[in-house]
This record gives sequence, structure tokens and C-alpha cells, in this order.
Amino acid sequence: MKIAPIQIRNEDVVRDIRELARLTQKPITEAVAAAVRGELGRAQRVSASERNAKLRAIGAAVNQFRRAPVVGPMMSDDDLYDEGGLPR
Repeated sequence: MKIAPIQIRNEDVVRDIRELARLTQKPITEAVAAAVRGELGRAQRVSASERNAKLRAIGAAVNQFRRAPVVGPMMSDDDLYDEGGLPR
């Protein structure tokens, strides 16, 4: 895999990168790498957090469904389909 340079044409972004490098006393590449890695880690944590929240919501829905009362007898395939496999 060939690594290509990144060119940033937005003057505001370039100014912010240079300011970050100055404040952190790091070369520009290191300052950008640290910022990107920090944001990447945050995004991954948020993604994991969202996934866990969805799994908890699914678990709660399954538990609620399991607690629901069974009304009437359970139907079987014989109740739903005829001898030829067609719906009744």
C-alpha cells in the first residue's frame, strides 16, 4: 500500500494545526497524529457505547416479550398449513 501525502487547502485548518503544534511543542505531524488518535479513540468509545445501549434495549424488549402472558393454545404448523403446505 502506497502512503500518499495529505494536502490541506483550508487556511483555517492549517492555522489551527500550526497553533496546536506550537502549543504542544510538537512537530506538525506529531501534533496532527495525536489529535487524530484522540478523536479516533473517542469515536470508537462512542460507537461501543451506542452498540451496548442498543443491545441493552434489545435485551429489555426480549425480556418484556417473554413476560407477556400466553393467550390461548400454541398453534402448530398443522393449524396454519394444509396437507399440501398451503396456508389454511
